[in-house]
Amino acid sequence: MTWSYRVMERNNELAIYSVYYDENGEVVACSKEPTPPIGKDLEDLKDEMSRYLTALEKPILKYEDKLS
Repeated sequence: MTWSYRVMERNNELAIYSVYYDENGEVVACSKEPTPPIGKDLEDLKDEMSRYLTALEKPILKYEDKLS
């Protein structure tokens, strides 16, 4: 199983969630709450923010369709 950050729409708001994929690349689960950026140091936080920016380039998912 792999994961990435994705923008999801929930209750007419957009936020970034952790999304999990099966071996075929299909979404099978997501975090219950938005995922805040966290890092051990500034470089770690920069890497995390880079993954957030990548999420902004992908299609928006509907939270209600993906929650498991």
